[in-house]
Amino acid sequence: MKVLIVDDDAYAVNGLKRMIAWDKLGINEVMTAKDGEEGWQLFQKHPLDLLITDVYMPRMNGLELIKRIRSVNADIPIIILSGYDEFNYAKEAIQLDVAQYILKPAVFTEIEHVLKEVVSEKFVADKKEQYLCGLRSHLEQSVPILREQFLFDMLSAALMERDITGHRTQFLDLDEQVFDGGLVMSLMIYRDWNHKTESERDWQLYKFGAYNIAQEIVQAKGSCYLLRYMEDRLPLLLYGPKEETLQRAKSIAAEFIESVGAYLELNANAGIGRWYGRFTAYPISHKESRDMLAMVEYEGYQQIFDAEEKREQSGGTWHAYPFEYVRQLTEALFHMDHEKVMQHWAEIESMLLDGTGGSLKYLKTLCISMVNNLVLYGMKEDPSTLELGQLAQFLQDIQSAPSQQLLMERVRTILSQLLETLERKYRSGKQNAYVQHVKRAVAKQYKENISFARIADELHVTRNYLSSLFKSETGESFTNYLTLYRIERAKELMKLGRYMIYEISEMVGYSDPAYFSRVFKNVAGMNPTEYALEHWNG
Repeated sequence: MKVLIVDDDAYAVNGLKRMIAWDKLGINEVMTAKDGEEGWQLFQKHPLDLLITDVYMPRMNGLELIKRIRSVNADIPIIILSGYDEFNYAKEAIQLDVAQYILKPAVFTEIEHVLKEVVSEKFVADKKEQYLCGLRSHLEQSVPILREQFLFDMLSAALMERDITGHRTQFLDLDEQVFDGGLVMSLMIYRDWNHKTESERDWQLYKFGAYNIAQEIVQAKGSCYLLRYMEDRLPLLLYGPKEETLQRAKSIAAEFIESVGAYLELNANAGIGRWYGRFTAYPISHKESRDMLAMVEYEGYQQIFDAEEKREQSGGTWHAYPFEYVRQLTEALFHMDHEKVMQHWAEIESMLLDGTGGSLKYLKTLCISMVNNLVLYGMKEDPSTLELGQLAQFLQDIQSAPSQQLLMERVRTILSQLLETLERKYRSGKQNAYVQHVKRAVAKQYKENISFARIADELHVTRNYLSSLFKSETGESFTNYLTLYRIERAKELMKLGRYMIYEISEMVGYSDPAYFSRVFKNVAGMNPTEYALEHWNG
């Protein structure tokens, strides 16, 4: 710390310099001046932590010096050390926020005691200021987070008219036009689960990259706030006049989809909610944007769905895509639960035919999306579940429906056909699993006295059913299949030239070498010895 002593009494100045233990006070530099003018010059050149000054001095007295210093620094502690005990001086010193007023002559221990108090108070004040500066810095850094939380509350219906104040929006650095009308758009990126995004760390990096792309686009377009991810979805709040805002939303969506595809090689879609003229309706626009995303996902990727356009297509009545119902329907379908499938479809059908006058064209669009989703989901899980030709026929049946009622009946029929296909596939898969189990048992136990009856017991099926199924799938009876398998293993051993025929016979499950030789000749067309001589690799 630095202290400046201003006094025209050289004896007093020297005494203070010598007698006060400045280092114990944390002061390592003591400067002196003979009057206020010189003190002012030193103050301007050197930052001070403490000023000790006399009052009555030539050229510029102590009170005038204090006034000048206070004009540029209101916080520096000041001690007056004067031989003038006048009320006016004391009164003015109080007005100038002087820390202490000490009358001369004073004992140095008394002065040192006062200095300790002033320095201690300054230390506390400095600590407090540091703390407040830290708080202010943290608060400034937190403004973007607080602003985003405010916007999130606006989109989730957590804000009312009374929550909007000028001071609050000014503190959050919000454009007040955001409250006068706008829409919400949701951008979605899709994880393709290949090697590029397989690990969670890589996926988060790609999401970060997509966010940066969106941020750059938004900054260039203006009048838009980008929020953080909600799952893999980026919400944007765009504001301004209706037509201009809608065009800007489509422009941002198109550029985002193109950039994410070009730079990150990821698929993306965009859903745009309708424009509303009051901020309290933004949650509705937000929900519409999510509904549009749910709908467009079943149409493919790199697409933009606009709720306003969908509303116009539906003849003025807009049905939100029944995302949750379709999810439940899909789950029931692939569990082959016929009752629940029809139950969920009845709920969807009731919602679509609620008497509000939705156009047939729009209802067909919704049904095509749902059926397309169900089929593509099944093909993704197992490509052999359904052929694309069947999907094309399903969609054609929906498109050609002449009425709403017949449209619903055709979708119901399609669901029944999908159930039948899945059940047939399941039965076929289960039967194939039985055959594979038998083959594995042969491969593992062919050296032993293998029991077909025991294999049937393991699968909890009858011997006759398993035998018929095995013959149907392989074209061979179990006995023939086992014989052919054993002979093929015997041929492999013979080519090695390491074993005698009787040894090979035992190694492939025949205890009688003579019987083995007869079986081998029936299968291979020559006896084991002839085959071994002809095919030995040595």
